[in-house]
Amino acid sequence: MIFDQDQIIRIIKENPLNTIKLIFLSKGLLTQKKIFISNWDLFDFLEKLKASNDFDTILIAAKTAPKIVETRNFMDGKLLKYLGLITYDNDKIPDNITLFYKNPSKLQKISSPFFLFKEPEKKEFPANATAAFFSSESTSANIAENIKLAEDAGFSITDSFTVSEQSLKNGINRVTELLKDVPQESGVIIFSDSSASLLAKLEEKTGRTILSRDDLIISIFNARAEGTGGKLKLASAVVAKEKANFRKKITGLSRIKGGIGLKGPGETKEEERKRILKNKEKNVRKQLENEFSRLDFQRKFRKRSRIATIAIVGYTNAGKSTLFNALLNEEATKESNKFFSSIDPKIRKFSLFGKPLFLLDTVGFISNMSNDITDAFNATFSEIAASDLILHIIDSTEKGWEERKKFVENLLTENGCDKHNIIPLFSKKGKIKIKQPLKKGLFYDALDPEDISKIKKFIYEKLTENEENQ
Repeated sequence: MIFDQDQIIRIIKENPLNTIKLIFLSKGLLTQKKIFISNWDLFDFLEKLKASNDFDTILIAAKTAPKIVETRNFMDGKLLKYLGLITYDNDKIPDNITLFYKNPSKLQKISSPFFLFKEPEKKEFPANATAAFFSSESTSANIAENIKLAEDAGFSITDSFTVSEQSLKNGINRVTELLKDVPQESGVIIFSDSSASLLAKLEEKTGRTILSRDDLIISIFNARAEGTGGKLKLASAVVAKEKANFRKKITGLSRIKGGIGLKGPGETKEEERKRILKNKEKNVRKQLENEFSRLDFQRKFRKRSRIATIAIVGYTNAGKSTLFNALLNEEATKESNKFFSSIDPKIRKFSLFGKPLFLLDTVGFISNMSNDITDAFNATFSEIAASDLILHIIDSTEKGWEERKKFVENLLTENGCDKHNIIPLFSKKGKIKIKQPLKKGLFYDALDPEDISKIKKFIYEKLTENEENQ
């Protein structure tokens, strides 16, 4: 049962009348209710509301249903299974209901008269069902991002919980307790700074597969890697992770081919494990060095040819590939609404007002990546740092875009990029509600030919200016 109709009617009829009633439910049972005089007060409260284990459903009852923008992100950020908008008439009788719910990962919607409402049928338990644990200190934007990360990695979050970082660090009892009502078939993802040793203990005590955020990122890299460079980045990240956390079984170390020998005489399992990792690391490092040399040769060739390089960078899923294709006027790279649609940089030569240029499309970045994963992209950072101009794509329609912008800029400057060469470009111009004055950069829509022409002119003028100052 999602909610009790009689109970909702009683709450709507309660004083003060003609107000907005916010109703919190957990597994169909009322846990809390609040009253608001205006939509402004309601939205202000919802903006600050943090995800909690105390509710999985929110119902909003009002004479006129408020509009929840970006419903999917809102629900993910609050860890909601259901969001219901109920309208009532002058006699305080519920009129209509619109219910949003995820089934299992796709957002669904039902609209019907309140008294004819039928709950959606439950789908079969998905094979990739997963229980997710989030830090109670996480923002809604961070939680929504992590859910998308899990879904892009092929998992369906059917149960979700918030746990304080302190309780995770102090022990595993709280997680084990919350897992009691979760089917044993479900895997578990921990989105926190928990140590590898703690995750290993959880795995042992619960008998479930425990994954971290890094595991998801590596899984997505594995699915997206196509060229040699991408596969080597994946291999480097996996080896570094295995070496750092040391919690996987020996059979799990064969995910990357190469460097695996037989157990020597008198060698313990732990010694064998260290030797395997050392051999694999040596093998991957050698291949990476060869890849770095190849890319370095290409960069030197471009420099000798005196042809400028323009790099497109940004947070993952910000719209880099869309702009890349628009500037080239061809589908040179695959566009996707998924994180890390490609981890292999693409470079194309094109002409801008008769001036030959190289255009570089890079892998998207994401916050809270471990150093082991970030280090695997040293070659990509070298490519970006050597570019004459860096276009930083920012999707300012996403909540938390300011933090993402700062994160990417810091990451670039920490890895050798000149901050004066970084130009912010704000994508999805038509969806931006408040356009703040820009000291640097511009707003654009990648599907608007006039905006693409402005960006091309901007690039040409900037490169000309740089050449004159040299």
